[in-house]
Order: sequence, then structure tokens, then C-alpha cells
Amino acid sequence: MSDVFLSYASEDRERAGRLAAALGHMGWSVWWDRKIIAGQAFDQAIEHELETAGCVVVLWSVNSIASEWVKNEAAAASERDVLVPALIDNVKLPLEFRRKQAADLLGWQGNELHPGFQALCQGVAHAMRGAAPSPRPRPRPRRAAQPAPSRPRWVVPALTVLALVVGLGLYAVGSWRATPTVTPTPVTVTPPPAREVAAVPPPTANLPANASAPAAADAPGLADLVVGTYSGDVIADSQGPSRSDVEVTITRIDRATGRVSSDYLRIEAVEVSLTRNGNQIFAADGSTPFIVDLDRAPPTLVFDPRSQLAYRGTRRP
Repeated sequence: MSDVFLSYASEDRERAGRLAAALGHMGWSVWWDRKIIAGQAFDQAIEHELETAGCVVVLWSVNSIASEWVKNEAAAASERDVLVPALIDNVKLPLEFRRKQAADLLGWQGNELHPGFQALCQGVAHAMRGAAPSPRPRPRPRRAAQPAPSRPRWVVPALTVLALVVGLGLYAVGSWRATPTVTPTPVTVTPPPAREVAAVPPPTANLPANASAPAAADAPGLADLVVGTYSGDVIADSQGPSRSDVEVTITRIDRATGRVSSDYLRIEAVEVSLTRNGNQIFAADGSTPFIVDLDRAPPTLVFDPRSQLAYRGTRRP
């Protein structure tokens, strides 16, 4: 679960990244590292983040006001009453989203003291029910020294008299029933000399002479985690209808690079550099929207080659 879900059009990725970094510096966790997948359907991975985030910041621009995907995300956030809109272009918001005041980020270049950014932070804190970030803990103010409470003047004399009475009583009892005092004779115990113990080498496994510990390179790479054949559907296509029963195959090029190909001609073969966030494997450079969710059983693939179509499939056993 993230504090902030950042909704934006893929054309505004650079400005979205600048805002994500600034919000992260304020102490909030931000989910944004993806591109918008073309089409009308919600991807399950994105939908999960959208439904669990503390608030949803929507960047309205000339690109996002025409994006059905951004408007769907804004509508979902509005239903949860966690929508925080921000203007990054001078545009008129879609009619259903004009009731909320949008933070003015026109021309904002990352200055955290910018009035529009400060207003946005206030909106985020309010949407999260006042859970404002605390990246820099402030020292607690020191309390002033409190004077010791004054005692009544009669307390000291009274305690002195009481001590004298108790002392006389103990002396009388001791004189009447005196017992000899035995002074114990100290005994010096000399410890035995320390014995030298030969260092014992750590136990070793019964390995053959030519055997060695497995190298780190033998651990599976990101590509090894996603290889396989995925069966699914093209849920949206900018140049044609959707299509069912489409197979996409991921093969390993190296530990962090995979090759994606398909029997469907609209999906051209492409090499993808991989990175990881938890149990989700992403395209590292962001040029090709690509997500493999390892939390699913079996894992699911969301693939948007060149932002022209949206594919979703499940890895075959």
C-alpha cells in the first residue's frame, strides 16, 4: 500500500517523475512507475494500488483530459473521497471533476516552497485524514526545571527526634542481649592457570576436492523469473478490434533482459530490460509498458508494446 497513487498521461511522464520525487522527499511513498495502458479495462495490478493508496493525485494536462484511463482513475478516487487534483497545463477539467479545487502547478520546476506545491501537500495530508509526512523528526522541547516542593519547617526537627528515639531503643536491646561478633577470615582463591586450547578450524562439509560454493551468479536473474509462454487477450487495440487466445512468449537473453514475442503479428518482438519492485517485474527504462505480477498464481503479464495495444495474459504451466 502506497501513500500516494500518481495518475498521469504517458506524454507527461517527465513532469510526473519530478512531482513523484518531490512528494517522496516530503516523506510519502509514491506509486507511479508505469505508463498508461491503452484501452478501457483496468489492469488488476494497477487497480489494486488505486484501491489501497492513501490518496490519488491526478495531473490534469492537455494530454490527460483526453485520456479515458486517467479519467477512470480520477473517478475511482472520487468515489473513495481521496482525489487530489493538480493542474500542470492551463486546461478546463472534465465536467465531473470541476467541483474540487485543483492545485496550481503551472510552470512548477520542483521547488518545494512553491505555493502550488504547498497547496498540493496540504490536499494530500487532508485526503489521508491528516496523516502528514514526518521525514525530518524535530527534537522535543526541553521542559523547564521544576522547583522541588517546599517542606514544612517542622518536618526536619520531628525526624531528628524520631531518629534519636529509635537509636536509643536499639542500643538498649543490644546491651541486654549482646552476642559475640565473628569476623570472617578472608580466603584467597587462586584460579588454576589457563590452558592453551588449540584453535579448531570450522567444520567443513564433505565436499569433493573439486567442489566449490555456488557463486552468486548461479542465483536466478529477473529474466529467469518471467520466462515462459503466456496465454491471454488483446483487450484494446488502437488499430483494430480486441482479440482472444493470443500467446506471448518471454525468453531469456541475460539475467536482466528478456525477449518478448508473439504468434500475433500486431505484437512485434522486442527486448526488455527488467527491474523489480517487490514481486512485480517492470521494464527498467519505461519505454515499453511491461509488468509481470509474481504474486499471482500463476503469474500474470500486462504488456503494451509501443502504447498501441493492451495485452493481458497468464503464464501457462
